[in-house]
Amino acid sequence: MKFPLFNKPWFTGVAIGLFSVAMFSVGCGRSTNDRDLPSSIAGTESSTNNSDAQNAAFLTSVQTDVERFCSDCHMMPRPGSAARDEWPDEVAQGFRLYQESGRTDLTPPEQEIVLKYFQLQAPEKLEIDPAIDDYPTCSLKFRQTVVNFSSADSAITRPAAVTNVRWLDLGFGGGRALVYCDVGSGAVKAYWPSPAAKDSGEPAATNTSTRIATLLQPVHVETCDLDSDGVQELVVADIGEFNANDSDLGQVIWLRRAADSDRFEKTVLLQNISRVADVQPGDFDGDGDQDLLVGIFGWRRTGRIVLLRNRLNELTGNEPTTGDLHPGFELSLIDKRHGAVHVPTIDLNGDGHLDFVALISQDQEAVEGFINDGTGKFSRQIIYQAPDPAYGSSGIELVDLDQDGDTDVLFTNGDSFDRGPKPHHSVQWLENKGEYPYTHHHLLNMPGVLNAKAADFDGDGDLDIAACSLLSDSIGDSIAGRNTSSIVLLVQNEPGKFVPTQLEARDHHHISLEIGDFDSNGKVDLAVGTFHRSRAGQPDLKIWFNEN
Repeated sequence: MKFPLFNKPWFTGVAIGLFSVAMFSVGCGRSTNDRDLPSSIAGTESSTNNSDAQNAAFLTSVQTDVERFCSDCHMMPRPGSAARDEWPDEVAQGFRLYQESGRTDLTPPEQEIVLKYFQLQAPEKLEIDPAIDDYPTCSLKFRQTVVNFSSADSAITRPAAVTNVRWLDLGFGGGRALVYCDVGSGAVKAYWPSPAAKDSGEPAATNTSTRIATLLQPVHVETCDLDSDGVQELVVADIGEFNANDSDLGQVIWLRRAADSDRFEKTVLLQNISRVADVQPGDFDGDGDQDLLVGIFGWRRTGRIVLLRNRLNELTGNEPTTGDLHPGFELSLIDKRHGAVHVPTIDLNGDGHLDFVALISQDQEAVEGFINDGTGKFSRQIIYQAPDPAYGSSGIELVDLDQDGDTDVLFTNGDSFDRGPKPHHSVQWLENKGEYPYTHHHLLNMPGVLNAKAADFDGDGDLDIAACSLLSDSIGDSIAGRNTSSIVLLVQNEPGKFVPTQLEARDHHHISLEIGDFDSNGKVDLAVGTFHRSRAGQPDLKIWFNEN
């Protein structure tokens, strides 16, 4: 999905939809408490220095001023969310962002006072829970294969950088395909699993994907039928610039095709916008055609959620074709905040109108429901508010995890590229009990977790969870050398009780995973994309065919 701030030689950006950035600037006075906070972080806010009477008196004397300044536009940062030596950069960034905002309505404390306030309460280092090591090997039977991209017209093999994998019906090719976005090559590709792929215990040379479009930096793809002609088409969120920036290279792209063709024609629907993370088709205004919901992640000064209302059937052919917005669509602003990672659609309240859920990261770190009044106007409900502006929200999946007839949210927070892997990175279940906010359940600590999906992998009738992670090649002493799981399968053995098992170890290079019955044997399979920006020779996809 969401993407983190990469402070690495090979990357200084956000990995969409999936990643957030810690910005301790001005905020909205939000607060929270420890009951929604994993214990791995809740217990780190004390320091032996605090027992000193002088330091205790200092903290008491400056607390009001520091909290007033540091929580004016987002929740108050928790001192225990970062190690002591990380706070100089964080505090300096907060003051810099306040200055860049142009605001003059606050009275900032002295920067040295703010830094001392956080460092006195911060731990010397953050310890990653040893319980994440050595999960038992998954006992379910899978057969693994890989998918590569082979192109006769390309002399350069770029490292795989897959940001999104979907199991979609393209309307040709003999069935569903794994359709995926690769920002390394700028391509949208498709792979149709075959019996040969399933039966291959080793990577097969024939397991190659097909390029179906070349864009700039595509990060999300969905099927659509915007012109209501009955032909399956695609809509793509193109981030434009993967690195963190308030750029205007983002686009929403419509890939059209004729009924008798397997070739797509590119039509730009929205351009010269900031970094687009997600796009979802749906009839939001009740007029019978598909509109487009667009999550624009942006960065610091840009980003929003907008609705593109479909007006294609009103075109006369005389409309001007210049401008940033296609003449067949009308743009409405839904939310002006930056940081939108995912915006999946659903009817939340059963009134027949299409709503959506948004994961908004950056300094907001919230999962929110947007309730549609039937005309494409929305009201907001908080589903979950994370306890820290650097929580690292990375992805959501809408699923009825407890199978009680309503829709819950599977939520991950594992953005590790701005501040490294953290003890509170985890897989979480937001349980729908019929009221807002949803009930929070912490399921598993997993540094770098970016995506999780639920399915019945073991065939016992309840839903299990697969989760994948992304960490930089230099992940630091906190995890290096440990037997951490890059792909975890959480097996639900009792209602609401999940047992972690290891499907893959130490290869933390995955942003997106997908589930489906890829080989039509009646069992749920799993595919993950490979994300490398510097290491060539890695497969685009890894597939685990379920033979349990």
